[in-house]
Amino acid sequence: MNTEITASAKLAVQILMRHYKHGAYRVIKDPEGVISLWAVESNPNEPFSISFVDKGRVYYKIEDVPDSMLKSFTRHVQLTIKGK
Repeated sequence: MNTEITASAKLAVQILMRHYKHGAYRVIKDPEGVISLWAVESNPNEPFSISFVDKGRVYYKIEDVPDSMLKSFTRHVQLTIKGK
């Protein structure tokens, strides 16, 4: 685990938290490596929460997510959310 990559991904999560504020979200990396962000059905007034899925495995702690996925996730947030 690369601590610099993890720190960048944590910052990306904070950006998402400021943007979405409430609800449960799942970050999914498809077999081609493309990242997508999905809202999970839940009460939209619940606090923000996020999970990650890579190769069929669900991660709830960012420290457990593979570095390759964290890099892709950080890039995705920079291109889609930060640019708004």
